[in-house]
Amino acid sequence: MSALRSFVAAAVISAAFVAPAFARDAYTIKLAAPVAEQTRVIALNTIWDCQGDTCVAQADHGANVRSCRQFVRESNGLRIASYASGNDQLSADEIARCNGETYQASNGQAANN
Repeated sequence: MSALRSFVAAAVISAAFVAPAFARDAYTIKLAAPVAEQTRVIALNTIWDCQGDTCVAQADHGANVRSCRQFVRESNGLRIASYASGNDQLSADEIARCNGETYQASNGQAANN
């Protein structure tokens, strides 16, 4: 009986560590212009698969300007039309900041966000 308890305890502990790996959200980026061929972009430890004007990934970070800008950097400047995960979507202002179209004041100085 002790071996069975040990096995059950090990299974429960293993499930606790494995579950977060499967808890990633599906993210979608719509590009301003389609890519010519299937492209893979790695940004913030996330693998984005792009085809046409759509890139998809399973990510464990939020949909925010920082992660969007990292995608733009790592993709060699692909322009983003939308960035979303489920109900969480960047606003038009956030997309403009992601694409480097606007400036935000920081410590009294204009800085490209």
